[in-house]
Amino acid sequence: MIYIISTVVLSFLGAFTFVPKFREFFERYAIGVNFFLTLVATLVGVLLAISITNYESQQQEKQDVIKLLKSAITSVESCYEYSEELIKYYDNLPEGDELKPDFYLKNPPPYPDYLDTFLTQNIVSKNISGSSLNGLTEYSINLKRSQNIEASLYLTVLSHTKALLELEVAYQNGQIDNTKLNNELASLRTTLATERDNANL
Repeated sequence: MIYIISTVVLSFLGAFTFVPKFREFFERYAIGVNFFLTLVATLVGVLLAISITNYESQQQEKQDVIKLLKSAITSVESCYEYSEELIKYYDNLPEGDELKPDFYLKNPPPYPDYLDTFLTQNIVSKNISGSSLNGLTEYSINLKRSQNIEASLYLTVLSHTKALLELEVAYQNGQIDNTKLNNELASLRTTLATERDNANL
């Protein structure tokens, strides 16, 4: 933004050379004026180049973050699908089966390890919304707490994690604004809190 403002100011100053009221002054100091105009043109070119480069860099970073978000979604989806099958297998075990008591301790639902890697990347913490970053950190903790204790809650947290990541992708793409994002995230937190209380975690 500062580069654009500087460019406009310099261009405005250069425009004074075309005002008839100042013609005599500019003709008297033609060499100095020409030097000034050359300097202005050079500075305007440099500032515009910097501004364009910065914009392109920001856009590229945003696209990189969206790719990382989509990779995180894929990781969570894979864990969700496997965990869902695991829960179905457990539910189909006969009552009193010797596998049931410590089934999830011996066969824990998979944790999306990529989520931890995702959260530690500087490009992520720098570019995603603060609300999403806080939410993902909270969900990561809840996933680890519920993984070996309450499979159905674990599945719910995975589902909420995926929903949060999808909301952040929509936000990064400009499909929703910050207010909409925060409202949706608040709704997810409320639902998860209720589920967690019901599971006594």
